[in-house]
Amino acid sequence: MTAALLPGSVRSRVGVGLIAVTVTSWAYLLLVSTRMGDMHSPLAKPMTSAWTVTDAVLMWVMWAVMMVGMMLPSAAPMISAYAKTARSHTHGIHGSTGSFVASYLAVWTGFAAIATGAQWLLHDLAVVDMMGASTNHRVGGLILLAAGGYQFTTFKNACLRQCRAPLGFLLSEWRDGKRGAIIMGAKHGTLCVGCCWALMAMLFVLGVMNLWWVALIAAVVLVEKVLPFQAFSRLLGLSLAGWGAALILGLGH
Repeated sequence: MTAALLPGSVRSRVGVGLIAVTVTSWAYLLLVSTRMGDMHSPLAKPMTSAWTVTDAVLMWVMWAVMMVGMMLPSAAPMISAYAKTARSHTHGIHGSTGSFVASYLAVWTGFAAIATGAQWLLHDLAVVDMMGASTNHRVGGLILLAAGGYQFTTFKNACLRQCRAPLGFLLSEWRDGKRGAIIMGAKHGTLCVGCCWALMAMLFVLGVMNLWWVALIAAVVLVEKVLPFQAFSRLLGLSLAGWGAALILGLGH
């Protein structure tokens, strides 16, 4: 899927690299998910068991890898466009695709730390179970309602527009060299977080380690970024808000 999004000569190196990292990430998630149900696994944390710093670090690693696996496919068009521009050497343009990607993923690694802290808090409050799924329908409903409402905000739409337009981003944000690549990667990563954080929060309702839902949300993120019109985003927002309202009213379980 990732390779199909990459044009021409850039596909051979960038595409293979992105596919390799994405597949490795999903393989790790599959391994972790199979061990989550094992009470002897350090990642299996019943609600009655308090987290330790080691638990938090392990969960952060899991979140960070999950963000890589979920977000790299949807970032492929931007990464491809950057790589193609950086290799063109037109008018003295130079860049570093590796630095761009590393900086982009560093932003999502930071988001993973925030998500880990949120899961830690929700776990201590006994609001999510050992798989990271909500045990309180009202809390789950509020999260879904918020995620649906966020789809209609100006900030969400502004971030999404820039994520959908690689050429526009490059024209307005281009900075030369490796340092420039790091700045640009961080800027694009920040836009992606602004676009997608509420969808990621849905995992606290559906299950942080439910890979079927993780894969579905990753696919939704990809489709939302690829489609050039707002109908999908608005329909998604209405669906999530309706689902959340049903849970709050006790109709969705």
